[in-house]
Amino acid sequence: MDMIEGRKLPVASIAFNDLVYERMNNVAVSSSESIHLLYPSGTYESAARLSEQELQELECMPLIHAIAGERKYDQNMRSIIQQFTHDPSVIAYRLDIIDDFIDHPELLSHVEKSNTIIDEMRFATGKSHSHDSGLLQTVSRLRELTIYVDFIAQMQRAFAGQESLKSAGLRRLRDRILRIFDSADYKNLAIQLPKLQHGLDSIASVTIGINLDAQLNPVQATLVSINDRRFTGESLFGKLFAGGNEYQGISELYKDPDVIESIVHNTEKIQVSIAAEEEASLRRVLFRDLKKLLKNVLKPVYPIIDQYLHIRCKWILGLEAEFAFYIGAVKFIQRMRGLGLPMCRPAILPMGQKEGRLYDNYNVNLALRMSYKIDEGSLNDRIVSNDVCFDEEGRIFILTGPNSGGKTTYAQAIGLTQVLMQCGLYVPCSRAEISPVDALHVYFNVEEQAALETGRLGVESKRIGEIFGAATSNSMVLLNEAFSSTSPGESFYLMKDIVSALKLLGVRAVVATHLHELAESIDRINEEVEGSSKLISMVAGMKEATDHGGTLSNRSYKVRPCRPQGKSFAMDIARQYGISFNQLAETIRERKAGSLAIYDK
Repeated sequence: MDMIEGRKLPVASIAFNDLVYERMNNVAVSSSESIHLLYPSGTYESAARLSEQELQELECMPLIHAIAGERKYDQNMRSIIQQFTHDPSVIAYRLDIIDDFIDHPELLSHVEKSNTIIDEMRFATGKSHSHDSGLLQTVSRLRELTIYVDFIAQMQRAFAGQESLKSAGLRRLRDRILRIFDSADYKNLAIQLPKLQHGLDSIASVTIGINLDAQLNPVQATLVSINDRRFTGESLFGKLFAGGNEYQGISELYKDPDVIESIVHNTEKIQVSIAAEEEASLRRVLFRDLKKLLKNVLKPVYPIIDQYLHIRCKWILGLEAEFAFYIGAVKFIQRMRGLGLPMCRPAILPMGQKEGRLYDNYNVNLALRMSYKIDEGSLNDRIVSNDVCFDEEGRIFILTGPNSGGKTTYAQAIGLTQVLMQCGLYVPCSRAEISPVDALHVYFNVEEQAALETGRLGVESKRIGEIFGAATSNSMVLLNEAFSSTSPGESFYLMKDIVSALKLLGVRAVVATHLHELAESIDRINEEVEGSSKLISMVAGMKEATDHGGTLSNRSYKVRPCRPQGKSFAMDIARQYGISFNQLAETIRERKAGSLAIYDK
């Protein structure tokens, strides 16, 4: 059976033919060259890495979720953190962009809207390249170009009047957007697209006449008209009492349930069905010929779209994740400041200087956890901050203090601050000056692995050996309660050798430990071991208060340089819980006196 065109009717509202004759000035300003907002032009990535295990031990995931904002950007943020850069020019490049977004909040708002457009563009671009059918490619490409025009217009509004931007990345993007927007090429496309789109929107249904033979078998199909409205199918009874509607059928004959392709078209989805092999021959031939007919109807569109083949959207798609990075970064800064906590742009010191000065530094993970527990208000009086100083007077901190006294939180805060700075982000301080590191090596804890003959001690020894196999003098090492599973004597012997090796290597390090003897050996190690990284004793402090004439010990979580307090912590805790010898003796005397009183009665 052949499908033939019975007569040529005016296609409802299709405005294709006149456009064929409109000639355009093809100024190829929409260069496909990428614009990177994470790396300066021509700068190659030079990144240190955090392993998966170190990422978990440093507990980076809450921070990743907080900055990413949406789960779909988690992996991008995770990669940036794991591959943090140690190139000062890259760090400054990103910080400049953040500063511009903070100084121009309306620009950030426009970029958020633009990122929604890019998300739509990604779908349309994928469709335009995935179809074998010229018809589907044409429809998808038309949608892609429409989104492209919307994106350029949105970004033009974002950059209009933004002459004071200081970041090289945003200035370069601004210049390209404005150059495209002002080009004759873009202006012609913006004028023609609505006409093309209107013509495409006009094809909503077709009217087909089917001729039957004497046995009522279909023998010929004839195209009657192309319509701008869809048909709906109803029963014969419904048709008889519906009052008549030329766009309403008597009964629906076919509706393919297996829709395998969809194209976003304006706010609707045009569903394109591909018939299965076993479908009836009439329907197969009918749809095949109808597809050919529609391709002919769209023929005037092809040369117009071909004139814009030079327009590529790949460079725009590459901006989505980078926009999301900066949107999330600025919102994170605003969130912390809204909680009464400081966030600042760090000053970048030379790597070889191996220094770090953090003022009012706090643990962002702790702040995030606490922020979920309060509806509103400030965390400024609930989060303990500390000043941190790595310099010639001390680059390796031997950190002691009571259990749950803040040692791990302090060490983690330093590590997270270093990572944030080297991702080109603001840091949780009121002021900060930091030298980049070439790598951050973290060992915070390890679970017992019974399957290993060496046990936990062997696992810990292997991890420490791996750190020394990779670390350089420009690295940072964070160790938390290493070798705590073995006896105090063995642990002290092992840790003394490790901190001596850290000094010899010349790293910056924080070694949180329960070994007060190790802290007491600092002067001897500094004298006996070569190296530019001096050891210094840091103590997680206690605050004292008076209660019923006794001394109560409460953790202040303040960390300061001082001599280790050794047994004094245990004595304070004993007094706090009433188990010092004097307190226990008094308890015994009171119990005896009470017993005697009962006996006398």
